[in-house]
Amino acid sequence: MIRPDDSILIGLSGGKDSLLLALALAILKKRSPVRFSLRACLIDQSNGAMEPERLAEYMAVLGIPLTIVKHPTYQIMKEREERSPCSLCANMRRGILANQAKELACGVIALGHHKDDAAETVLMNLFYGGRFKCFHPHLYMSRTRMRVIRPFVYIEERQIRLEAERLSLPVISSCCPYGDKSKRKSTKEIVAALEREVPELKSNIVHALRHLKENESWPAGMLNE
Repeated sequence: MIRPDDSILIGLSGGKDSLLLALALAILKKRSPVRFSLRACLIDQSNGAMEPERLAEYMAVLGIPLTIVKHPTYQIMKEREERSPCSLCANMRRGILANQAKELACGVIALGHHKDDAAETVLMNLFYGGRFKCFHPHLYMSRTRMRVIRPFVYIEERQIRLEAERLSLPVISSCCPYGDKSKRKSTKEIVAALEREVPELKSNIVHALRHLKENESWPAGMLNE
């Protein structure tokens, strides 16, 4: 995923995933024979509710320059009475990160999505959109000429949580007013329930993503006869 002389912008949320990703990349930077640089961007969407001071101190310890961008995402969604807040939020964050990457001369954006995120995204697209689809671990975006990498995509959330707790990472509690009502939360609960019967569920979904075969899908124009 990482190439020589890459300039990587880490998308921070303040959560355990992106904090552990920042630590992992900082350690890799010191040990890897491949030379690359790191920066980080935190998008404060909370309208003042977030307290990023400890996070800024942590980034300074890691030697990763941090940019904090304030954006009234939650206020915008409230005023619009947005019916799909998670989708709008993700689009806004994606655009802000891409703009920041350009301004900071970074050609790569690193995100902390893990295996649970991948499995949940597949099921959300299946349940609510009728498509078997997920984000890519390594993607080139031609419009912005950026690459997006997700180094944790094969790691389960449980493993990340345990490591973040062991290291006492300065995790910031989510300020999202929609978190408890989101489709992702309900899908996460469905996955947890299904895993009691099928422990390999998340791994099987990821395996299916990697081994999709064209001859196993129905033609788009096929009619029932």
